[in-house]
Amino acid sequence: MDNQAGSTLNGHNGRVGARVKLSRRISALAEMLPDTEALADIGTDHARLLSALVEAGKIQRGIGVEIARGPYRRAVANVAALGYEGKIEIRLGDGLEPVAPGEVTACAAAGMGGGTIIRILERGAEVAAGLSWLLLQPMTGAKALRFHLQQNGWEICREALTEDRGALYEIILARRGSMAPLSPLEAEFGPLILAEKPPQLSLAVCQRIHSLRGISGQLEKSSSAANSDKKEQLQAQIREWEALLSCLIPAGTSAGS
Repeated sequence: MDNQAGSTLNGHNGRVGARVKLSRRISALAEMLPDTEALADIGTDHARLLSALVEAGKIQRGIGVEIARGPYRRAVANVAALGYEGKIEIRLGDGLEPVAPGEVTACAAAGMGGGTIIRILERGAEVAAGLSWLLLQPMTGAKALRFHLQQNGWEICREALTEDRGALYEIILARRGSMAPLSPLEAEFGPLILAEKPPQLSLAVCQRIHSLRGISGQLEKSSSAANSDKKEQLQAQIREWEALLSCLIPAGTSAGS
């Protein structure tokens, strides 16, 4: 799940200790999470996120969950190598199923599709009901995920776009609460990202437009009425996102400049 880079997360006392190496993506996740008692990291892989958070004193305990035995063994070995067996436990299982209600105060789910994250939260509803924080990094399906959060008693309180080795990642931090209904545009790109307009937003919009143009081009090859309607919807979506892009990029420049 996480590729290794040279970033580290310093502890509250200024010392790094084991110096857990993080990718930019995982470092951004670690920095975004507020201090909390215990975190369940679903799809923990190398357990670097949990290890970095323990190292920094941002969590007291961690539970890493892996569905496959290979990553599970790797995470167990990495935690042991860092000497964190007393603070981090790696469990084999699917989603939140290996976690008991009330056992953690926050959940991280990164490097998977938004639909998968929604299913994890729905299937682990009893555990999710007792959480204070959700730290999420959907690879796809962020729009559906944001709508799910809004409709299920979560408030998006922080968002970020992070570039890592040529790829762009969305990070969402949510807490228990309510928020105003999201527009389709806010759900697609993030209400706080749209409000803050970070430099990476124009790239994200360009990527979405490029993707829709590719789909529209495929539909051009069909003459069916259903595909014709779909093509009109895509064109309307492209025009809306192009209007957003024109507001983000100064005249005479391009998204890649």
